[in-house]
Amino acid sequence: MPLPLDSADLNALAARARAYAERFSLPLKDRNWRGSSGDYAGTGVGSSLDFQDHRSYMPGDDPRHINWQAYARTGNYSLKLYREEVRPVVEILFDVSDSMFAEPDKTTRALELFYFAWASGEKSGASTSAILVKGDHWKTLETGAVFSHRWQDLAAALPDTTASAAPNLSALPLRARSLRVLISDLLYPANPEPIIRALQRGYGRAILLAPFSPAESDPDWSGNYEFVDSESGGRHDRRIDPTLLHRYLDAYRDHFGRWKAASLRAQAPLARIASAPAFAASLRLEAIPGGALQLG
Repeated sequence: MPLPLDSADLNALAARARAYAERFSLPLKDRNWRGSSGDYAGTGVGSSLDFQDHRSYMPGDDPRHINWQAYARTGNYSLKLYREEVRPVVEILFDVSDSMFAEPDKTTRALELFYFAWASGEKSGASTSAILVKGDHWKTLETGAVFSHRWQDLAAALPDTTASAAPNLSALPLRARSLRVLISDLLYPANPEPIIRALQRGYGRAILLAPFSPAESDPDWSGNYEFVDSESGGRHDRRIDPTLLHRYLDAYRDHFGRWKAASLRAQAPLARIASAPAFAASLRLEAIPGGALQLG
């Protein structure tokens, strides 16, 4: 795993991510939330200035909300109900398996997504946290570990996994009703449906952001190659002819076709984020149209 990365490079990535968070955002405003006081619509009533409804006064109600004008007209006590304002919860689950950092352009895109998701959560006023996950292993990050880049030392310390190990999301201590943003290349053969269900448990909402590079989605292999397993480091030689390349491309498309179908059934937006275009252009290809992200 190519960690740790240069702090200057990470500082530049983080600065760009904060700028992107001015233009794009996580989709927090299209649902009702439950949580601590904040700026988003809740599922209950509260003390904001946004009138919601009224009902009869009950013993124990806050008398400050009595509609005195209605009392003057009818002689009956009634309450004005206002929208509850809450602070949403955003949990970023960052897959730090070695395949995420197999190539420089994919590494850059994965890190841009990670820093952007955190910056967007903070900018929105959400209670934002992050968990590094690698197969069965995971590590919760302290707030200061993100933009100080200490997260990469914690990621490098997680045990190695097999190449086929999917992140064990069912083991993570997720908060109820949070927005869960999984940043992962999804390059594991596991059935996507149990993974998405684990991501949505506890009435959570799931978003999947999958960075990828042209080297994996549209390779131009021809002839003899030495392939390296990004997780184990194992090497093996293979001659690539047009038939084998066609089989690979079919398997790759089928793999992500199954992920797309599962995410649609679960109403969990999945956006694949290419590493080749600029970051903003990549988001506009799938993430914005598919509802995984919104214009700021």
